[in-house]
Amino acid sequence: MPIPPWVETIQSPEFLATPDPLSDAKTLCQLVAAAHPRHGKPDDQFGHTYQNGVVPGSKKLGQFRECLKLQNTPLLFSQESLGEAAVVWVKLFDPCGNWTWLITEWDGANLAFGLVHGHEKEFGYIDLGELAEAKGRMGIGIELDMHFKPARLSTVRT
Repeated sequence: MPIPPWVETIQSPEFLATPDPLSDAKTLCQLVAAAHPRHGKPDDQFGHTYQNGVVPGSKKLGQFRECLKLQNTPLLFSQESLGEAAVVWVKLFDPCGNWTWLITEWDGANLAFGLVHGHEKEFGYIDLGELAEAKGRMGIGIELDMHFKPARLSTVRT
């Protein structure tokens, strides 16, 4: 399988030497607004990432997938050799707890990879379907950080 152009870009010496190569990165809010021009209006028929009142389940999984797609999150294993220079594209969090999932790659469906801040900090595979079904303490479920801007792992892992 050929290497996608963006993988060559993020692995290039120029990209890795740039202090902030992601300075033009957009937040999910900005991407959703661009993809869904009517997002946020009272009669909103678009903007599937509007999270208010979305209970855990298949709609939440659809939101996770849409955001990963809008951020052009790379495929699994594509940032494997980058270490701390890998880019975190999407941040999920538990609004009623202290768990956070920093997603660096995904398979285009239900499996993602990234850094999980929970009881401990560790890298691992993330089952998006499982996260989408998790109700949490108040029944809200796991949320997308709509204001998160893609950044290198080294800057967000603290």
